Amino acid sequence: MKTLLSPAKVNLYLKVLSRRPDGYHNIRSIVDLISLCDRINIEDIAGDEIIVDDDKGILPRGEGNTVYRAIRMLSEAASVRRGIHVSIEKHIPIGSGLGGPSSNAATVLKELCTRWELGLSGEELSRIGSRVGADVPLFLHGNPCIMEGTGDVITPIELPLMWYVVVYPNVSISTKAVYEGLKIVLTKEQNDIKLRGNFSNPDVIAGILENDLERVAISMCPQIEGIKDTLKKTKALGSLMSGSGSSVFAIFGNEEDAKQASSLPAINKIGTVFIAHSVQGG
Repeated sequence: MKTLLSPAKVNLYLKVLSRRPDGYHNIRSIVDLISLCDRINIEDIAGDEIIVDDDKGILPRGEGNTVYRAIRMLSEAASVRRGIHVSIEKHIPIGSGLGGPSSNAATVLKELCTRWELGLSGEELSRIGSRVGADVPLFLHGNPCIMEGTGDVITPIELPLMWYVVVYPNVSISTKAVYEGLKIVLTKEQNDIKLRGNFSNPDVIAGILENDLERVAISMCPQIEGIKDTLKKTKALGSLMSGSGSSVFAIFGNEEDAKQASSLPAINKIGTVFIAHSVQGG
C-alpha cells in the first residue's frame, strides 16, 4: 500500500469570460496549491474491480465519484484492466471550492500512470484529466498557474510563499448551481492587466483578489460575507472566496499572523478553520 498527499487549491483571481455552446464557461484564474490535503492510500487487489471509499463515508460510489471515473478512463485509454482499491482520508471539505475531488483524481492518475508503467505524456494525461473534471489538469500540473479555457489551458507562474487561513462555513455549495446563477457575461479583454504583474510578494497578490462567482455564492450562503468581514478585522492582507465556494481564505504576510488569526474565537465560531501555506510540486 502506498500513501499519497492530495493538496487543496485556492483561486486568487477568477474571471468568468463567457458561456460556451456546450454549457460550460470559459474562465481565467490564478491558482495556488496549499498544504491542506487529503491522504490517499492505493493498493492493488485481485481481479479488475475498482473500489474507491473514504473514511467519512461522504463520497459517492461508482460513476458519481471523481476518482472512480478517473481510474476507469485511464484504464480504458491504456487498455489496462487491473484491480485497485483507493481509500481516501478526507480533510478537504466537500463543496468548499478547494478542489478536493479533482485533486484526489489527479493524484491517483499520476500514481497509476507510474505504477502501471504507461509512459503517457503530461499532455495525454491532462486530456484524460480534463474529461474527469475541470480542475484536474491544474492538479496534474502541480504548481501555481493561470488556468484558462474550461480549466484545461495551464500556464505556469511563480508565486511567493504565502500563509493562509481558510474558513469553511460547514455549508456545501454546488458548483453547477453557482454557475447557473451567474448572469454576467464578460469579455476576454477585461481585467487582463491584473495578470501581467510581477507576483513577487503577498501584498501584490492581495491587490488582485477577485472572484466573479462570489456574489452568486453569497446569495446561496450568506455566511460567506460574514466570514470575509471577520477575517478583515485580523492582520490579513486580503480575503476572498475560493472557486465556487463556500470556503473563504485570507492571505497573511507571515506564519505568526496566520496562527493568531486562526486561533481567534470570532473566527472559530463561524466555521471550520484551517491554517495552511502554499506548496509547489504537488
